[in-house]
Amino acid sequence: MSPPFRREERLGPSEVFKRLVQIASQQETTKFCPHCNQHVRAVRPGTSRLRQLVLTILTLGLWGIGWIVDAFRRPGWRCSVCDRQVG
Repeated sequence: MSPPFRREERLGPSEVFKRLVQIASQQETTKFCPHCNQHVRAVRPGTSRLRQLVLTILTLGLWGIGWIVDAFRRPGWRCSVCDRQVG
């Protein structure tokens, strides 16, 4: 049995903020991992759609090409257990 959670082991405000930013910048879903042989939580880096939209509007649509290229270059889904690529 684990010892009770002590206050000094909690995350500080800056660590909590960093963790929230990290969580918000990732996309999550469930996918089947052939290596783990089970359905697992899969994650991939996210993108700020608002930022992309603002850049597209400010550049009169030119950034839309960069947005499409960025979408294809983004790494795929990875298993949260074994960190291998999943379909």
